[in-house]
Amino acid sequence: MIRSKLVALHRERGWRMIGIVSATPSVGKSFVAANLSAAMSRDPRFQTYLVDLDLRRGTIKDIFGFEPERSLVEYLEDPKSSESLPGYVPDGQELIIVPSIASGVHSAELLAGERGLALFRAMRNSDERNYFVCDLPPVFANDDASIVMESLDGYVIVAEDAKSTQREVESAAGMLGLERLGGVILNKYRGGLLSEGYGIEDRYAQYYARDPD
Repeated sequence: MIRSKLVALHRERGWRMIGIVSATPSVGKSFVAANLSAAMSRDPRFQTYLVDLDLRRGTIKDIFGFEPERSLVEYLEDPKSSESLPGYVPDGQELIIVPSIASGVHSAELLAGERGLALFRAMRNSDERNYFVCDLPPVFANDDASIVMESLDGYVIVAEDAKSTQREVESAAGMLGLERLGGVILNKYRGGLLSEGYGIEDRYAQYYARDPD
């Protein structure tokens, strides 16, 4: 269903560079990004790429169970290198993964630097069949997500039931821009978000349960 909504956004708005983000860590953001990109890769209309832009805590390689020889971090750190961007195809998949290896790098500087901007331009100017799912750092972890969103078409927020709060999700959307919000995915739904003392109202439950639009 989520894949169908993203395909609709591609058809209606031309979106093909999508960020998957959360307000805070450990709510299933990378898990959702991995599964969503795998689902998109089964649509023959697209060549799907999963780009791990969580440079400090990248976990996409762990989810798919491989150890890359090179990662996106190395590519961004060496502006003089002529080596191409590392891409890995899991067995039995049509998905191309551009992984990161977690490290204590100056991630904001890398993403906003010449090499990072050139990468986003290349993604934008690539074949129109190419579809990019970008796993971003949590909004409140650092300013990386805000930097990257300047180059993407839109984003989807991942929230976790009984862990993410209404205030966190609304603040994250406010920082990234409501006009580019594709929707909110409620992970591990068991019935209601934490309300921070305000109580759960029907209008909030309806908002978070709705499909991305």
